[in-house]
Amino acid sequence: MKLAYRSEKNAEAAARYWGKSLDKPDWYKIEAKGDSDEAEIFLYDVIGWPYNDVFDLIRALSQLDVKNIILRVNSPGGDVFDGMAIFNALREHPANVTAKIEGLAASVASVIPLAADEVQAHKNSMYMIHDPWTVMAGNQYELREVADILQKISGNMIEAYSDKSNVGNRELKEMMKEETWFTAKEAKDRGFVDTILDTGAAKAKFDLSIFANVPDGIEDGISIVATERSKERALRDVGFSQKEAKAILAGRREGTQRDVERIQVEVERIMNIMKS
Repeated sequence: MKLAYRSEKNAEAAARYWGKSLDKPDWYKIEAKGDSDEAEIFLYDVIGWPYNDVFDLIRALSQLDVKNIILRVNSPGGDVFDGMAIFNALREHPANVTAKIEGLAASVASVIPLAADEVQAHKNSMYMIHDPWTVMAGNQYELREVADILQKISGNMIEAYSDKSNVGNRELKEMMKEETWFTAKEAKDRGFVDTILDTGAAKAKFDLSIFANVPDGIEDGISIVATERSKERALRDVGFSQKEAKAILAGRREGTQRDVERIQVEVERIMNIMKS
């Protein structure tokens, strides 16, 4: 698909906004699950132009002869036309599709899961909707034309949200204008999500500085939500026994200064790994 905005200069500008180089990443993976007649699609990066060609994914999807597809999503969004192409391809596929939001579903990545027969989300994942935007330069007539196109794209996104959710078009329009972030529970309450998964400690690792209203707790593009099990595992990783870890979490044992230092070192180690 040849679109006028897909120029080298605009690609470089988009890369600066995303804080990512233009090297092609491994942005998706498809895995067949043995002889179970089921396949998994991992959608784990920026979607579409200027980083990747969605044709590769859509062609692979069309060749999947399975009864069930699990779509796992952890993405900050990307090119809206490419995202809509994936949305439509999933809707047209004869398989039963289950989408799982495993960390972040933002921008057009919040639309794609809605093509599924069921949308699931880990309880500590995030969901974000906003109005589409673009990077361009031009005269007054060109800019007005682009604004009109963006308005039409926004209308298409509202239709996708409205078909799935229990939110009216007027409220959706305002939510998108304000850039609205939802927890998994909030997304479920509004009908974007069908089921909340009470498992795992999902995380998103992206530069989210391009968005205006990123909620507190998501810093440097990394969201970490600790469960009791993950806290216990972290304590055991730095040398505590299972009994000691449970006692500390239950408040029955005060950590010594040495204990505190050991935990701080381990936290810093984990954060450095996630930022690398």
